[in-house]
Amino acid sequence: MAAKFLKKELSFLLALITIGALAAFGAHPMIKESLLIEATLFLVVFTVIIYAALGVVHHAELLAYKFGEPYGTMILTLSAVTVEIIMIVSMMTHGDADPEIARDTIFSTLMILLNGLTGLIMLIGGLKYGEQKYNIKSTNSFFSMIFGIVGVGLFLPLVIPEVSYGMYEIFLVIICLLLYIFFLRMQSKEHNYYFKFEGAKKNISGEHEHLPAKKNISTFYNFIMLAATIAAISILAESLSVFVDDGIEKLHMPAAAAGLIIAIIIVSPEGLTAIRAGLHDDMQRVINISLGSMLSTVSLTIPAVLIVGLLISQDVMLGLTPLQSVMVIVSLLVGILSCKDGESNALQGFIHFILFITFVFLIFV
Repeated sequence: MAAKFLKKELSFLLALITIGALAAFGAHPMIKESLLIEATLFLVVFTVIIYAALGVVHHAELLAYKFGEPYGTMILTLSAVTVEIIMIVSMMTHGDADPEIARDTIFSTLMILLNGLTGLIMLIGGLKYGEQKYNIKSTNSFFSMIFGIVGVGLFLPLVIPEVSYGMYEIFLVIICLLLYIFFLRMQSKEHNYYFKFEGAKKNISGEHEHLPAKKNISTFYNFIMLAATIAAISILAESLSVFVDDGIEKLHMPAAAAGLIIAIIIVSPEGLTAIRAGLHDDMQRVINISLGSMLSTVSLTIPAVLIVGLLISQDVMLGLTPLQSVMVIVSLLVGILSCKDGESNALQGFIHFILFITFVFLIFV
């Protein structure tokens, strides 16, 4: 029994071992003095967090398979955004206050999900299958919500008078949560069929071959392990935030690099699932995951960081820089044009992926 648990939950157990090792030796003064040791520990913790995130994917995937769409994707995206909030809060509460870390992480997550992940899947899927079809009603619904919340959450803060900004933050928390709750209701009830596309099923018969029968999947066990793995990631995130801050300072890297590192960890759970779905020609699931994660990032992470900022009396700067604003607008417009007819192809994917390369280039230039 123990051996079976060890095999199934290796990522979780490795995370626990790493937590124990950091608790025992993480405060040793030699670590702070040596950049090489600190860089090595960063790589170790980063790798363990990514591996633990794959454990989150496993349990979320089992629950997704058992409950079906769109509930399965909702579980996955909510799990991922929980990891995102944990990571950002860890960075906010560590060291010197950085009012821009939440904004930079949200921006990086949007760029990775829309341009990096979705672009790569469109490119590979287009080369393999030609055109991949999905329900256009889902993309219209996602982009309407994303554009609206990005507008009020990341653009309007740039022009709100300083005397009114505190009240606007409270207003922003309320409307973001209301919009997302209403969207979840529409997604799970009245407009459930918007987020399904039956036509692709002929190509994805092998996607769930590695999963057990639905009756053998324990809902309670997988929810518990999902929560436990996310908790382990949250503890490791605190240590990672220390290494990221110290490394960026010692290597004189741009501050936005911290947001990129956090975003890569955040995207890893749903990224693997989305890539697998794209390779099985299930573009509808890719859309549900990537755009659903973008929506949860702006509609849940923004309120979360604002609430934490109020609780710890730390300023949170959400307004995008001019460069970030241009990248977001161009990416969303290209995304809307790419999804206007319910079909994706390699050219659309290549355009998005070039935008992703541009985003990474601009961080370091």
